[in-house]
Amino acid sequence: KPNVTNINLKPNNYLDAKKTSLAVPIAALLSTFELPALAVTGVNNEPDLITVIIQLGIIAFGYFLIVPPIIMNWLRIRWYRRNLLEMYLQFMCVFLFFPGLLLWAPFLNFRKFPRDKSLKYPWDTPKDPSQVKNAYLKYPFAKPEDYD
Repeated sequence: KPNVTNINLKPNNYLDAKKTSLAVPIAALLSTFELPALAVTGVNNEPDLITVIIQLGIIAFGYFLIVPPIIMNWLRIRWYRRNLLEMYLQFMCVFLFFPGLLLWAPFLNFRKFPRDKSLKYPWDTPKDPSQVKNAYLKYPFAKPEDYD
């Protein structure tokens, strides 16, 4: 049975030392330049605070004031004419722009006015409700033109 402690296992430390000794001067050379050091620290071309605030203002303006009324009008126009893909896109946009839609909801009212011409507002109650015509009964057999 051979003795394991007597086996001569010499690592080749000489070649490893040559390889690692070259890395130190290269690292020292790279550390003398400014840009590689900044690339390591991650602060290259740090944006100005004013620029960041202006960019965020432009994005917030579009997110809260421009896109939500467009989405709400798209929903109003295509509500009974859309296919499955368009409905998916509409409600995906509703999900993405929900805070802006909440902001606009009290001001945009797309409900139709009452058919009774004597009523001024949609929330007014008619004097004789039996005389007001509604089109709710035709819903199962309705065509998209019936809802214009």
